[in-house]
Amino acid sequence: MQRFKLIIIMLCAFSLTSFSQENDSKQNNSSIIKIVGKLSNKQNNEPIPFANVGVIGSYIGAASNLDGIFEFKIPGKYRERMIQASAVGFSTFTAKVADCVSQDTLQIVLTPKNYSIKEVEVMAESLVLQKRIKTALERIPDNYLQTPFNYDVYYKSERFENKKLNRLREAAVRIYDDKGYQRADAYQVFKERSYKFLQVRKNFEPASLADGSTFLDELLEMDIVRSRGNILNGNHVGFYDLKLDQITEYENDSIWVISYKSKRPMLSNTGDYYAKSYSGKLYIKTNDYAVIKNETKVVATNYSPQGRSFYVNENRQKWKPLKIEYDFSVTYKQHSGRYYLSYVNYKRHHKLKEKETGISKSLDINTEMLITKINTENPEVIEKRAYYENMPYDKKFWESYNIIFDGK
Repeated sequence: MQRFKLIIIMLCAFSLTSFSQENDSKQNNSSIIKIVGKLSNKQNNEPIPFANVGVIGSYIGAASNLDGIFEFKIPGKYRERMIQASAVGFSTFTAKVADCVSQDTLQIVLTPKNYSIKEVEVMAESLVLQKRIKTALERIPDNYLQTPFNYDVYYKSERFENKKLNRLREAAVRIYDDKGYQRADAYQVFKERSYKFLQVRKNFEPASLADGSTFLDELLEMDIVRSRGNILNGNHVGFYDLKLDQITEYENDSIWVISYKSKRPMLSNTGDYYAKSYSGKLYIKTNDYAVIKNETKVVATNYSPQGRSFYVNENRQKWKPLKIEYDFSVTYKQHSGRYYLSYVNYKRHHKLKEKETGISKSLDINTEMLITKINTENPEVIEKRAYYENMPYDKKFWESYNIIFDGK
């Protein structure tokens, strides 16, 4: 009898232990892990902006901001997975999620990785770089998805007048691309992409249709792998001065950084009707010739509120442009064997003078788009573009909004 009681007690203890362990496991899997960190350069302690940070094998992650700060949330079931931080020109950082949680702010220090470039004859170098760009173009069907898909996007736009913030808009947006990365001219790509706003919050109330419009179309145009109106055009590459800026590293692969400058800026190779200077840097991986980053700087003589590619009736302009310049940076991220748009940052500066009074003012627009989720299986078809957003603020949505995606 005593032996029977002992067996019962042992079974109960085992059951309680198993139940407790199962509950702990479920709780860990259902909990949310928040990662906050900062990326800095080991050489000079400067912040590293626009770096990719995320869970390996998923699309969970974020891009660091101008101060090198990043923040994202991870489902608890990924505690034993690895986090990776990577930036062009730096060593790659990896660590287990569980080990990163112990720090309030994860400090990630990356080491610069650059290699010496042997001097080559200028003409030969130009031909070699043209060949590398053309090979990258030929590899786009292998490197980038060629079928319809959705992007879910976090969008942010700031407008400063005389350096004072007067408009701030944030939005969750869903984008539909009917063809994937099947390249076409700007107008064809425009027809093949559409989007809708899921939620919006802003610090102003639109007083006109122009107030409700966004810069989302221009951000999408800056996806240079998708459209032909840029340096990635086999017919245009001869119109650029090319130079091998450096050979560096990204995610343990060497990268060729090719600087370019247009000899003859025009709408067909810049996407801007008024561009007078167009230059930048293209980052191409050595292993598979994938374009993983582009940086472009543009100086223009005018700008239409309808977009960079539109003509302006100068007689109807109240403000005369004195100085117009902008730059944009685009990065791509590999997921499930294919590369996708990861992040776009767009900054525009205007100096204007009112024609009637002669009063001058500065106008700055800072816009960014972070892709938070990709859906390649049964994507939602969106028929039109939502040029204007007029939905009410949903406090409950924004209190719970995050960029979690389990990567499946």
